[in-house]
Amino acid sequence: MGLFSKFQKQKKAAAGAGLRVSDFLTEQTVAFFPAGPSKRQVLGSLIGLFDLADPGAALKAILAREEAGSTVIAPGLALPHARITGIPRLRAALGLCPGGIQYSHAVEEPVKLVLLFLGPAENMREHLAFLAGASALFQNSELVKRLLTLTSPKPVLRGLQEAEQSAR
Repeated sequence: MGLFSKFQKQKKAAAGAGLRVSDFLTEQTVAFFPAGPSKRQVLGSLIGLFDLADPGAALKAILAREEAGSTVIAPGLALPHARITGIPRLRAALGLCPGGIQYSHAVEEPVKLVLLFLGPAENMREHLAFLAGASALFQNSELVKRLLTLTSPKPVLRGLQEAEQSAR
């Protein structure tokens, strides 16, 4: 089996696992950013959308993960993530910045969509399943383009739900 076929099989398995990105987002966890925010500002703002006991520890974990390797998975798209103790379930927040964020020196193209998620330290399986599902979902460049034209959370969530439904 070739590498592409193997990826397609993994992608279908993740989609079939019933883990949908839209199930982890709410209108309160979709944020829009004007042009020019820093990576740290965006990550801090997205983490601030969660009711966490220690948001500073979550930001530190995300930044440590970013140091280990960039989470930019496609042009204009980043999936920063970390597993942390003290949270009972996976949490996700989506940031959209049509003007772009200079995400790292290694990545020339500005990042326009950031899906940040935190998983419980004890549940690697769910964390990896979410990462795979999100990676597969956002490989749809038309979806990303469409999301970046929207200006409020409700249509963003509806667009994600429709894309996930059509991928099944």
